[in-house]
Amino acid sequence: MKTPVAASDPTYYHYKLVRKILLRPESKYSYLTTALLGSAVIVVVHGWAGLLAVPFSLGIMLLIHAVVLKLTVRRVDEPWEKRFAFRRDWPWIGPLPVMDTNLGLFRRLHFHLFLVGCCVSLLSYPWSGSAWIVALFFWHLWLLSPRLRLLWRMRKEKADGVIRLASREVSYYHR
Repeated sequence: MKTPVAASDPTYYHYKLVRKILLRPESKYSYLTTALLGSAVIVVVHGWAGLLAVPFSLGIMLLIHAVVLKLTVRRVDEPWEKRFAFRRDWPWIGPLPVMDTNLGLFRRLHFHLFLVGCCVSLLSYPWSGSAWIVALFFWHLWLLSPRLRLLWRMRKEKADGVIRLASREVSYYHR
């Protein structure tokens, strides 16, 4: 005989809530402040080249992340456009899952994003100046920093679980 599920035991279909990570507003503000300070430093150190490189390299890095995401998630049964979209809610900026997603897929995706973004930043060195390299690398790390921090906090969780990203919290479910 099955034991009844308590009303206070949060479940989502056949998944049970294992962990909930609250995102503090202070960390969101420090994330935005880091972007402003990093941009200011690049502009002060590199002058006009930095002023041009900062906004364009943010766009380039967002485009690189979107292309890597599309290529990585291509093997998923559902169309990737339904599962992933461009998000603008702090600290989730860029192409990210809008639906619940497998933690293992999220880890693999960000491993690929980290490697490809670093490689593109460093391989562009012969064709661009130091302001562009620094700005590309800065935006790459800035975009990935909340996600890498989340993955570090979820490192002991099983890969077959499901995560849900919200603007105020991250929920991890498991069967």
